[in-house]
Amino acid sequence: MAASTAQAQDAGAPSGGPLSRSNTGRFSCRLDVNRRVLVPGATAELELACTGIPSTRNPTGEGAPTVPQVGDLGGGRSLRVQWSSSGSSDATGVGGLTPGFNGNARYSAPLQIPDPPELEVRVRVDLSEGSRVVDSLSLTTSLRLIERSWRLEVDTTHVSRCVGMNALANYELTCRNLGVDLTVRDDLRVESLGPGRCAARIANFGSCDESTVRRGRAVGGNSLSAVTGRVDPVSGQLLLDLDGQRVSTPELTHADRHVDAPRTLPILGATLNLPAQDGASRTFGNLEGGPTGMQVEFRLRRRN
Repeated sequence: MAASTAQAQDAGAPSGGPLSRSNTGRFSCRLDVNRRVLVPGATAELELACTGIPSTRNPTGEGAPTVPQVGDLGGGRSLRVQWSSSGSSDATGVGGLTPGFNGNARYSAPLQIPDPPELEVRVRVDLSEGSRVVDSLSLTTSLRLIERSWRLEVDTTHVSRCVGMNALANYELTCRNLGVDLTVRDDLRVESLGPGRCAARIANFGSCDESTVRRGRAVGGNSLSAVTGRVDPVSGQLLLDLDGQRVSTPELTHADRHVDAPRTLPILGATLNLPAQDGASRTFGNLEGGPTGMQVEFRLRRRN
């Protein structure tokens, strides 16, 4: 009778991660995976690393973890490795898995993302003497699938209020629905498909007491010339660098006809971190608590 299985502590640990011991303690293995996050159609490489399993080259199996020798080990012993995955599409239980030599396998992500978008990959290692399984170990790791096509939307609001004579004018300057399409490549790099722009709008304009400002006009707007970045291969977070600007003040005309040109700022002075999921959002800035304020909101939409 085959021995019962044992689950790994951290089956998807990177190379050098912890080993899990087999049921009777004869050997230990870990399951290495080069990425946990995949886009549809992309592949992940999985590999076993074991110690304590004898082979024709190493009869004791002692030493640093290595890729195990599958099949006949000599002396009447043999090793069998069985792969399976959740969401399997055939009777073998392998689905998108292609077993390779020894402890290797390749997983090909389906073209349709399942709900939920997580899949489980399992490997069972059986050590036999003759026809009897004398020791066994099962390891499990999870893979997450994300969409390839996204749309990033940006809304900005800059306000100035006549509070304590600290402002020249009262206004709300907005720029809505700046959007740019993004694509995620097989290697998890992110690129934008063309630039995005929106026009600024001004509302509730009025000069503050004793201000020389007589008129305010929305000029220009926001732009995103490029978005680059990557998907974190473990967490699945989108890490995006934005090349663009946002208008932060309107054009102000004074009583003496002097004109203050509108000012612009980088659209975001840091890397934008967003979960790769439909409806994800993140907001920077605060419109409350003073005579001036700004707010920049980023939203992520799945693009069909």
